[in-house]
Amino acid sequence: MLGFIGAGISALSGGLGAIGAAVGSICAAVGGAVIPTGRIMIDAISRGFPMALKVCDIAFTVGKALGLFAPDQNECDMYELGMRTEHAVEEGITSEQFDSNQAYIDHLREKITLSKETIEKLDNLSDIDKLKYASIGSAMTIATIKEKYEIDIPESFWLAGADLSIEPRHFKPMLDIFERAQLNPDLDGFQKGELTSELQRKIYDLIDDNLSDLLSKETLDKLLS
Repeated sequence: MLGFIGAGISALSGGLGAIGAAVGSICAAVGGAVIPTGRIMIDAISRGFPMALKVCDIAFTVGKALGLFAPDQNECDMYELGMRTEHAVEEGITSEQFDSNQAYIDHLREKITLSKETIEKLDNLSDIDKLKYASIGSAMTIATIKEKYEIDIPESFWLAGADLSIEPRHFKPMLDIFERAQLNPDLDGFQKGELTSELQRKIYDLIDDNLSDLLSKETLDKLLS
């Protein structure tokens, strides 16, 4: 779990607007698929610190499960990814110069230099900088997660899942189930009844038949009520 300092939450909440603006600026400069995933993080930040932290945790957990982070890596590696992204933007290096977001992340890790001192101090960043860099890193991670699936993962998926209190470790198995069924995981549209009747039925059946052992009873009740 990403470790922000609890005592600083009150002070941090007052600076969320500035953090969101900074995240949006960096993600817009990165370009490509990171523009919409940057919006996901801005929306999460606008909902407050707890939601932003939830979405960062989800991105990190799914990213680790997909091999974007090594098993022994922790929240500092997410901060580091965000910081490397910021430095790359300052050098004019954007995602659109690469064939994939994975290739861009590989370049960030291999070619964007951070001093040893900077890396050693990542855990001692201010809460504001932790959230800023975790959010940028999460936007990069979500963009890369999306390109690894052969289904369209809606922008609303991440906050909808967080609102449903789905555990971060359950997001990848859930995405895998939706992918096998060749259904887009539009949880928000499903809950609001905004999908076609056929899609509503297919997603209902998928949740009822395949997710009952994965999701909590409380989450299932919210989804299927």
